[in-house]
Amino acid sequence: MLVLGAVAVLTQLDSGSTVNRVHRAERVEQQRTLAGLTDQYLSFTFLSTRNAAAAAPWRLTPGDRSDKAALRALVKSSPLTSYGAALVSLTGAPLTSYPSSSALPAANDPGLAPLRGDLLAGQPGLSDVMKVGNTPLVGFAVPVMRSDHPLAILVTFADVRTWPLQGYDAKLHIGPSARSLVVDRTGTIAAAGSGLDVGARVGTLPAAVRSGQTGLVRYTTGARDMVASYGPAGHGWTAITIQPASAFSGDLDRSHRLAILALALLLSLVMMLLLVFHHKRQRVLARLAEQRLYDPLTGVGQRALFEIRLHEALARWQRHQQRFAVLYCDVDSFKGINDEFGHHAGDQTLAAIAQRIQDAVRSTDLVVRLGGDEFAVIMDSATAAEVEQSAQRIRGTVARPITLSGKVLSPSVSVGGALLADGAVTADELLHEADMAMYQAKRDGGCHVNVVGQNAQV
Repeated sequence: MLVLGAVAVLTQLDSGSTVNRVHRAERVEQQRTLAGLTDQYLSFTFLSTRNAAAAAPWRLTPGDRSDKAALRALVKSSPLTSYGAALVSLTGAPLTSYPSSSALPAANDPGLAPLRGDLLAGQPGLSDVMKVGNTPLVGFAVPVMRSDHPLAILVTFADVRTWPLQGYDAKLHIGPSARSLVVDRTGTIAAAGSGLDVGARVGTLPAAVRSGQTGLVRYTTGARDMVASYGPAGHGWTAITIQPASAFSGDLDRSHRLAILALALLLSLVMMLLLVFHHKRQRVLARLAEQRLYDPLTGVGQRALFEIRLHEALARWQRHQQRFAVLYCDVDSFKGINDEFGHHAGDQTLAAIAQRIQDAVRSTDLVVRLGGDEFAVIMDSATAAEVEQSAQRIRGTVARPITLSGKVLSPSVSVGGALLADGAVTADELLHEADMAMYQAKRDGGCHVNVVGQNAQV
C-alpha cells in the first residue's frame, strides 16, 4: 500500500507538456491506484477473516455456544466486518451465526452465488451487495482448515453504509463534481462519495467500464457529456470515477493537489486501521487462548492444558527419569446432586470441589477439569508416599459439608492414581493406569494408586 501510494503521488507530479493527454493518462493511473487500494482493502479483509478462521478452536457443531462466542468476539473486535458472521458447512448448511440467522442474508440469496463460485475456484469468496431489510451487506468467505483440509466455511459480513471503504470514498475529492464509486459484479454500488448511492444500481454506463481493464471513456447521458475512469478492483468489482467533461478539463494544478491529499489521507487511514486491527486481534487471540486452557466454571485448567503438561512431564521423565504421577478424581453420585438440587447447584458444587482439590495438593501440582464431574492432577517429582497422601487429603478436603439452598451436602470423590516409576510408557498408557485405579477406588471406596513400570520399586 505504501508503494501504491508513492506511485500515485509521483504520477501526479510527473505531468507532461500536453495538458489534455497527460491529464487523461493521469486520471487513468489515478484510477488504477484507487482500484488497487480497493483491491488491497478487500484482500486485507480476507486476511483478517482467514486469520479469524485459523485462530479460533471451532467445534463446528450446529448452534455450538463456544463457536457463537468466538463469532461474537470476531464481530465485536473487527472494524472491517462488524455486522455479523456465520459458520456454514461445506454443503452450505448453517451451523452457527452471530448476531442471528434472521439478521443475515438467506442461504439462497442471489448475492451469495459469486461467493460460492469463488470458493469452488479455490479462492476466498466475495458476494455481491445484498440487502437484509434496508441494510446493504457484503459477505467475505474463507474455508476453515484443519490439517490442510477444509471442514467448514467462515463468512463475515460488513454493512456497506458504515464500513471503512465507504468512509474512504466519502473523503475522496478528485475534482469538481467528480463522483467516486465502487460497484460489484451486478453494477450495485458498494461504496460512493455520496452515502445515499450505496446499495443502489449505478445506472447506464459504457460497456468498456465493466471490461475488467483500466481506462477512461467519454460518453453522453441525457444532454450531458461525461467522463468515466475505471479500473478492476478484484473479484469482478470495479472502481469508477464519474465527472462532467467540462469539470474534468479544469485546473490541472488544483486537481493534482487535491488528488495527492486524498490519496495521502486514504493511505494514512489504512495504516491506522492496520494498527488498530492488529491490536484488537492480539487481544481477541489472548482471550481465546485463555478460554481454551482454563475452565470458566471452576477456574482450573481444561483438558488442553492437561495434555500439554502431561507431555512435558513425559519429556522430563525420558531425559532425567524424574518421577511424576497422575491422579483421577471422579465425583461420586453427582447425577443425584443435579437431580435433587438442580444444575445451578451442581455447578456450584463442582466449583467448590475444584477449589478444595486445589487446596489439598501442592502449589506446584496442576489441577484440571477434564469434563463433567471428572478432575485430574499432575504431580511432578512425586514419590509413592506423596501420591498416597495427596489422594487421601483430596478425599478428606472434598468431604467437608457444603450448604446448598439451606440443605447440607457431603460430597465425596473417588481418587485413582498412576505413578510413573520405571520403564517407557506413552501418555495413553499412563492415563489408562490412572483411570483403572480410579475405578478400583470407586469399587473399594477410598483411593487407589498404581505404580507403573516393569521393574518399579516404591
